[in-house]
Amino acid sequence: MKRRDFIKLSSVVGASTTIQASGLDGWIDLTNFDRKKVLSANRFGMFYATIQSGEVIETKPFEGDYFPSPMIRAIADRLQNTTRVEYPMVRKSYLKAKGPSNPHLRGKEEFVRVSWDVALDLAEKQMRTTFDKYGPESIYGECYWWGGSGRVSWGRTVSRRMMKILGGFVTESGDYSTGAGLVIMPHVLGGSAVYDTPTKWKAIIENAKNVVIWGQDPIVTNQINWAIPLHRCFKDFEKLQQASIRGKIKTFSVDPRVNDTARFLNSKHIALRPGTDVALMIGMAHYLYTKKLYDAEFIKKYTVGFNKFKKYFLGEIDNEVKDIKWASKITGVKEEEIAQFATTLAKERTVILCGRALQRQDHGEQPHWMCTVLSAMLGYIGLPGGGIEFSLGYNSSGATDKIAPTIAGISQSIPEKYNQKYPNAPWLKNHDVIIPSSRSIEALENPGKIIEQNGKKIKLPHIRLMYNASGSPLTRHQNVNNMLEQWKKVDTVITAEPYWTSTAKMSDIVFPVATELERVDIDQTGSTKEYIIARKAHIKPAGESQSDFWICRELCKRWGYEEVFTEEKNTEFEWVKYIYKNAVEKANSLNIKMPSFEEFWEKGYVKFEEDDKSTENYTRYEEFRNNPYKHRLGTPSGKIEIFSPVIEKFKYDDCKGYPSWIEPIEWLGNKKAEKYPIHIVSPHSKYRLHSQLNNTYIRGLYEISGREPLLLNPKEAQKRGLKQGDIIRVFNDRGEILAGLHITNDVIEGVAVMCEGAWYSPEVPGEKSLCQHGNVNVLSIDKGTSKIAQSNIAHTALVEIEKYKGVIKPINAFTKPKILQSL
Repeated sequence: MKRRDFIKLSSVVGASTTIQASGLDGWIDLTNFDRKKVLSANRFGMFYATIQSGEVIETKPFEGDYFPSPMIRAIADRLQNTTRVEYPMVRKSYLKAKGPSNPHLRGKEEFVRVSWDVALDLAEKQMRTTFDKYGPESIYGECYWWGGSGRVSWGRTVSRRMMKILGGFVTESGDYSTGAGLVIMPHVLGGSAVYDTPTKWKAIIENAKNVVIWGQDPIVTNQINWAIPLHRCFKDFEKLQQASIRGKIKTFSVDPRVNDTARFLNSKHIALRPGTDVALMIGMAHYLYTKKLYDAEFIKKYTVGFNKFKKYFLGEIDNEVKDIKWASKITGVKEEEIAQFATTLAKERTVILCGRALQRQDHGEQPHWMCTVLSAMLGYIGLPGGGIEFSLGYNSSGATDKIAPTIAGISQSIPEKYNQKYPNAPWLKNHDVIIPSSRSIEALENPGKIIEQNGKKIKLPHIRLMYNASGSPLTRHQNVNNMLEQWKKVDTVITAEPYWTSTAKMSDIVFPVATELERVDIDQTGSTKEYIIARKAHIKPAGESQSDFWICRELCKRWGYEEVFTEEKNTEFEWVKYIYKNAVEKANSLNIKMPSFEEFWEKGYVKFEEDDKSTENYTRYEEFRNNPYKHRLGTPSGKIEIFSPVIEKFKYDDCKGYPSWIEPIEWLGNKKAEKYPIHIVSPHSKYRLHSQLNNTYIRGLYEISGREPLLLNPKEAQKRGLKQGDIIRVFNDRGEILAGLHITNDVIEGVAVMCEGAWYSPEVPGEKSLCQHGNVNVLSIDKGTSKIAQSNIAHTALVEIEKYKGVIKPINAFTKPKILQSL
């Protein structure tokens, strides 16, 4: 349905709702001569949108974006999309019962269009009833990070604030991106490492001789950002490429495939089997030690526990020497190649960029730990252009900072004055229930189960209600078919979402959410803080869509706590003015003059020009290297812990007190590979942000035969009689999906590459069945990394592939469910 049809329909049926969408007046009276160019921004970047007759017809890059992402061209289609949720909806039998009913019919049953009052009243009643009867452990409200953006109406923040006011909810420690790294690195380096401020690219390009990109593809992952990206780091990638061409810097890519970054930099490709990175690193450590190539002085001065680790790789603990011969057998990398790689890194200053994909595998804590140990043995940590980095490949980081204030946003915390005003408030009597990242479906499956995490015992909650805000667990989470079964155990699923995602279709109550360009907000560019951006409602929200702020405010109003949620700033615009005023005060302390709010709102942005010279050559751990006693790390010893007495005391069978090679539950070296001989990995797509934009025209640029592409080595294709463009069936014991085959030498034998984020399209909605479109998480394993972190292992999965011989059925991922106008 086109935008103009939305507008006409809303004008006809709008009277049927009690609460009307606020919107902007007069849109249906616009003509083709009503045309304007406006500025906006989102997680893809800043952009100009051309609006004609109330409809976005074109988007172009903002001149301040250093390397605009092509993804911004799909924003118009994203806004005016046939998958939009236009009105509040309730599943038919749920509406009839005015509460939980027939959860097994989710995904199969019709939705009924209702007024905002009806939808909100149902949600408010069920949330309150569930909480009052079962407490915070009954309400799951993690609400994932990437949905929407902004400092006022970001779905994650306002939804969690709303549920905090209710009295608490089930949340997760860590995240899907770095869950294992966030837990292990405080034991090793004394801080998160994965989100710490990284070394600047300037310091690396001027000083490094070797840049090792291990398990990541920064040219792809840096396209998007938690905040608004300006892509300044891409200028540094170009400088790195020029340094490589001149022979000043050698670059290496350790990966089962040749990725975009490796092609751009013409990197030396170290092609290893998936999940064997730790074995390669340990083999290199043995080689460095026995050949006396490691930095013994650095190990002695800045680390603890090397002797215990040394006994392990020398085979004194288990009678197995972990040399390069041992590593070669596991990884598939030739012995001489390992030796040459280790020697090159030892001879000249090296920085290792350790990717997040490494810790999204079985025993995912080990790669980050071992990568740190390897870097310590090389001895370059704390030297300009040397050491180890965990965050440089993400969030457009590493460019020169600007001197600028950091803007605030709505917080999840409740101000103290409301604690005093409401001394018996539910948020004062209860507290959130925290479970490890990605363990929510395990909680549904085994409520009350005791699991270990990082030295503690955690009781999994009994979740009875789920609130999702602009996120799709059915795309994000592992082992989708198991998830479908456990989903039926939930009494109520509420989803606030702009689109009919698979999760929205599997919900009981669906709230339509306004997107960027349809609501008011304020934001700031990420990493460098170069711009503060005014986000205006330039077009009418689709149907009766409302902002997450409005939805959560209405729910809090029904509980009698509207003022607590809003802090007496009742609209997004009032919050924007408050946040800007706060930024002005911070700027004054930095001797920066900012324009008035009216000038800012009219122009659309504030730009900060001055570079922060004090950080332009920042090198992580430089102070620690210069004085390890004054600038102790946050570990118990104050040094890099190669051996951790704390972890040793846990006595875990899946994580020793030192980094070690532990066979994954599935990999190309175990018996499971006899049945499923292909290891499938699922990196980020360069054409979307996780699942965002998969419902737009941009899908047509890369899909093969209407399916998500799967990359396969020619020899593997030949074994199976497969040809370029074939629709193939990819399967294992957990499920089956269709894919479009792309044959390429960029992928090693025994490996398939299929990007995460394709919308789930089951042949039989709500049941275990063939995914027609290619959601790779149908095939992945829902298991914790280990007892240390209990994070996800999305990159550990074996499959088989064959040509699909069945009947090709229509993809339902991008179609709306059946909708009734009334019961």
